Amino acid sequence: MTLRPSPLVASVRDLGVQFGDNDVDITGQDAVTSVLLPGDETFWIFGDTVEGPFDTIRGFELTEVLSNTGAIVPLQDLSDGVKTFHYLTEPSGARARQLIGFVAPEHKSTQRLWAIHGVHTGGSLYLYYHRITMDPTLDVFETFTLDGMGVARATGPAYEFERLPAPDGSFEWFKGNEPGFGVWVQPHGEYLYLWGSIQPESKSAGDMYLARVRPGQIEDLSAYEYLVQAPTLADPDAPVRWSDTFAPTACLFSDVPNEMSSSWNPYLGCFISLTTYQRDNILVIRTAPELTGPWSEPQVVFRPERTSAEALFNAGKEHPEFARDGGRVTYMTFIDSTVYKPHLIEITFA
Repeated sequence: MTLRPSPLVASVRDLGVQFGDNDVDITGQDAVTSVLLPGDETFWIFGDTVEGPFDTIRGFELTEVLSNTGAIVPLQDLSDGVKTFHYLTEPSGARARQLIGFVAPEHKSTQRLWAIHGVHTGGSLYLYYHRITMDPTLDVFETFTLDGMGVARATGPAYEFERLPAPDGSFEWFKGNEPGFGVWVQPHGEYLYLWGSIQPESKSAGDMYLARVRPGQIEDLSAYEYLVQAPTLADPDAPVRWSDTFAPTACLFSDVPNEMSSSWNPYLGCFISLTTYQRDNILVIRTAPELTGPWSEPQVVFRPERTSAEALFNAGKEHPEFARDGGRVTYMTFIDSTVYKPHLIEITFA
């Protein structure tokens, strides 16, 4: 596909890497999403978190690396970057705390728990996380097994998370051969909408699908519904149909490396999705009149500078809680695997 610049974008400002100036010696992080909390705060979620000096995350020994961490970030003007934040720490305050812990026989040498996104509802914060099994002798970027997607819940200001068991007794609500619903959770109307991806073997990035559940039933897997028919660009009048069982018949768009974002943008008057395109140094936007589509083809928002030939780009997503001027200005982060730090851009729409 030939990607064209988006006419929706008036300008982009590169605000550089973020969270580097911290008091817990965090020097590198993956993922990076934000969830709106009650009041004037947001909860930022990170994946693998490196402490102290490192040359590159490629081939890095991950055994002692925290596989998920979090920070409280007050709502603020991000036009000069993220200035006010604090990491959730161990009781000593000297080290960031892993939010979602392992359960025996899991072990940090072979498993990772990658928290991706979540939602605050009913007085609790829910995080959806991938469980990964890896070979510690190999580069995690090149080989790992996705065991499935789990859900963890925290109630109260301490944010102590409990992993919720699935109906079959495991902790994988969605298995490795199913979409990892929860890579993005989007409140809209009466439902929470959960995005999830399947990566076909023949492609370098995944196909995106949609599930939904009422907020009060978020802990009941049997209450989740799955989009199995939706409008497309080829058939914009196709009816929307939901089912209580998933079928891969309503892919909304493709070429997304798992993590993504979706939001309603009042300024543009449509839903937008900001993502990385495959694993290349390309950030793209898609639009849709309804959450269920039809979604447009991707158009280029920004092309980050490639820092090395080996660099992989992922985790492109918007932080819509920080949008300004009715959505005319918004903020997006991404990860360059060579730098391995959250990188922030400011997008101004035309």
